[in-house]
Amino acid sequence: MEQPPPLSPEEVAHLSAKDYAHLGQPQTVKVFGIIHLIFGGYGVLMLLWTLVIIFYGNPLLALTGNTPEMQAQENLQKEMMGYTIVSTAVFALLTVIIIMAGMFLLKGRKRALKYSNWYAWLSIASKIMNVIVSFVYLLPMTREMITTSSSSAGLPASSMEIVMTSSLVGTFILGIIYPILSLILLNRPNVKTWFDNQPA
Repeated sequence: MEQPPPLSPEEVAHLSAKDYAHLGQPQTVKVFGIIHLIFGGYGVLMLLWTLVIIFYGNPLLALTGNTPEMQAQENLQKEMMGYTIVSTAVFALLTVIIIMAGMFLLKGRKRALKYSNWYAWLSIASKIMNVIVSFVYLLPMTREMITTSSSSAGLPASSMEIVMTSSLVGTFILGIIYPILSLILLNRPNVKTWFDNQPA
């Protein structure tokens, strides 16, 4: 595709501050700005749902009736409440940071790169901690719940454990792809150079 001719110094001088800030903007900046905000919006919805569970219990469990399986699920949630509160606080922080990063990216601000990197590193660290806690604490508790109830839907406990382990590993791998891509693509030399020349 034919590129437009470069601007003359006189034309650059007449650009507004907003036009100049976006002059030569890498497409990566806008794309990640939009995706950041989409994930941020999803994070807000997840936070609201988690707060409902913390304060009022999981309404989906009530649909199953007062069964041994439901009681086991409720007991598991109560035992994990401390971890749920801490992880929710971390998730809330991540949501705030990614929304701010997304807005700064779309505005072409220098600080966008800093906020985006904060989000990426904190997201990776939190997911590593989550998978460790899940294997050390959550998985054994769930295994005990399965063996003491009929919630395994006819599957043996060993098969359910394989499914849960695969789910944890798969969720972890999928979860870290985006923050890693954000770190790599937004920290490329040409993108960082562009950020260095933008307003704070």
